[in-house]
Amino acid sequence: MQHWCFDVHDTGVQMKKANHKLIQARYEAVNAHDFERFQSFYADSVVWRDPGISRPVKGPRAVRKRLECWIGAVPNLKWQLDELFGEGDRLCAQFTFSGTHRGVLTDGRGRELAPTNRAIRLHGVGVYAVSEGKIVDSRIYFDLLGLAAPRP
Repeated sequence: MQHWCFDVHDTGVQMKKANHKLIQARYEAVNAHDFERFQSFYADSVVWRDPGISRPVKGPRAVRKRLECWIGAVPNLKWQLDELFGEGDRLCAQFTFSGTHRGVLTDGRGRELAPTNRAIRLHGVGVYAVSEGKIVDSRIYFDLLGLAAPRP
């Protein structure tokens, strides 16, 4: 009779590595403006929140539309992953948005932020929950109104 013993620590390390790779690949897809690949990282049940929407959006297609919105407004958008940390199924990413603001964006109250044609650089944080290799919850935090603020 054989007994199987699983090293819980090893399994946890493997899950952590897999989840980190998932989030890193998600940022790579954003920077490649690869909407199909970006959408593929999200579970059918995903819930996404960010400062540009008044209510969370649900489902991978809705999440993809959020990225399409950003690329439409900032055609040369780069979403640099500055730091990634977390344990188990919860991860936190510090990032920097950069590009040129050339299209209309809306804030969480539906107010339009007109194109400024300026280079932008926004720092933010993404908090992600992962289940079975897919992102199931995405909470993105950054100062959207920083786009509209005049520079000194």
